[in-house]
Amino acid sequence: MVGGCLGLGYTIAAVTDESLWTTGDIAKELGVTTERARQLSHRPDFPVPVQTVRHFRLWRASDVQEWIARRRPAPDDGT
Repeated sequence: MVGGCLGLGYTIAAVTDESLWTTGDIAKELGVTTERARQLSHRPDFPVPVQTVRHFRLWRASDVQEWIARRRPAPDDGT
């Protein structure tokens, strides 16, 4: 069960073993500002949010982590 309070009297809950991330969570994962995470979330190749509550969009953490992994440069092999 995933749940969170948005501070607006709304509680988000989903019956799943999957974590849901806000743009704030994405920003922390990437080490960028929330505004930059919001900009990235509008890219056509960014995962589609799985839920929207008012103006809060939520993504599966695994979808975002997969997107990040695809975009990271390959490690330098030292040659």
